[in-house]
Amino acid sequence: MHKSFANRCAILEGLRERTRQATAEFYQKPGVMPPPLAPRIVVRAIGDNNFLLIERATGKKVAERIGHNNATGHARELEAKAAQFSIKQFGKALRNWALRIGAMLAVFVFFGKHI
Repeated sequence: MHKSFANRCAILEGLRERTRQATAEFYQKPGVMPPPLAPRIVVRAIGDNNFLLIERATGKKVAERIGHNNATGHARELEAKAAQFSIKQFGKALRNWALRIGAMLAVFVFFGKHI
């Protein structure tokens, strides 16, 4: 890479990092609300009044609906369902806490035995 081009890239990267820091500092101020997150499900037209619902993070096809209102309504339902705390998530959280407490008790027993 040419020296002047490398210098310019380094300067621009420094400016980008400062912009990210300034944005983070701005949203930490009281009374300032951050912008909403991008939707998880994207609705794309595939023609003839058919629409695909695609998961934005993976690009995986979630569903196919006929009619724009049906597609957007189903996308909203999927968004709401993903935001709920499921039984599986509760089980994982409970398992993690049980393992942490068990590890702490094992450490206390180990150190208590040697004192």
